[in-house]
Amino acid sequence: MPKNTQKGPGKSFTIAPFEKIYKEFALPLTKFVMKRMGANERQVEEVVEETVVAAWKGWNTFRHKSSYFTWLCRIALNKIADYYHDQINHNSKLIVPFIEALTDTDNRSLSPEESLALKELRKSVNSCLDLMSPEKRKLLQFRYWYDLSYTEISKILGISERAVEGQIYRAKTEFAKVWTNNSK
Repeated sequence: MPKNTQKGPGKSFTIAPFEKIYKEFALPLTKFVMKRMGANERQVEEVVEETVVAAWKGWNTFRHKSSYFTWLCRIALNKIADYYHDQINHNSKLIVPFIEALTDTDNRSLSPEESLALKELRKSVNSCLDLMSPEKRKLLQFRYWYDLSYTEISKILGISERAVEGQIYRAKTEFAKVWTNNSK
């Protein structure tokens, strides 16, 4: 077997064409991802890396119905969505329980000191929510006060569930920033 030939799933193929494509499109692909994700270098690098790995794995399935760059960009868009989806799940473990604890607490079971502290905490949360845009505040209310699913919110707003997930993630991130700045 030649030096630059690899065994794929049931087929063998040469590395050279993929390597050529990678060298040609690595910088434009990185710029494409950066434009959509912002300038966080670590996040962009992670998504580009996952895109290249996915493209490598799917190299034999590329059907030439589009240009290589268009194909790579489509993979990158899917990897960006996957990245944000993972971030939503990770950050939800931090923020959601906190917000749910504020709304589910029964005041009768609290001591006067705890009740006062909870009242002040709720006031702080409301102050933070007041500093947010109405759209993001509404998303958080739909999700955590009315306990609506992404599907229900997507129907109300007339957007996809994926868009709802992304918007709620950004709303939670903004809330966390506002909370941090308000706490100082």
